[in-house]
Amino acid sequence: MRTWRPRPPVVLVVDDDPDILRLLGMCLEAEGCEVRETMSPGAALERLDRVDVVVVDQRMPEMNGTDFIEAARSRGYDCRFLVISGKRGARAEAAQAGAEGFLAKPIGMRDLIGEVERLFYLGFAPPSHVGTPRAPTSSAPSSKSSS
Repeated sequence: MRTWRPRPPVVLVVDDDPDILRLLGMCLEAEGCEVRETMSPGAALERLDRVDVVVVDQRMPEMNGTDFIEAARSRGYDCRFLVISGKRGARAEAAQAGAEGFLAKPIGMRDLIGEVERLFYLGFAPPSHVGTPRAPTSSAPSSKSSS
């Protein structure tokens, strides 16, 4: 099991295939993630509170993955999205919708864990202004008088 810092990621898996849903969930749980699973994108929209990474299938009957991302963003959720798909052209669609990650099916479990880890730690990146050089300050030399 992986050691996560500062805490284990909360990962929501959304896939209409129950076998894939459970397989992805088991893999993530084995690596120490807190996993939520749902087959319904509509239900997933109601379960996004305190979620770090969403793993979402692109092709689902109720709502596709890119539409799900757009709906989540329009509701103000700021989690990271990893789209999974076997569909040709899905990578470009995912990127256009604002997904931070993409994996083509069939998915290797190492690839899944690696992407979830990368996306989780993106959420802890310092703001862009941190670490930038500060404007120079003028400091007049101090004059000490000797008595």
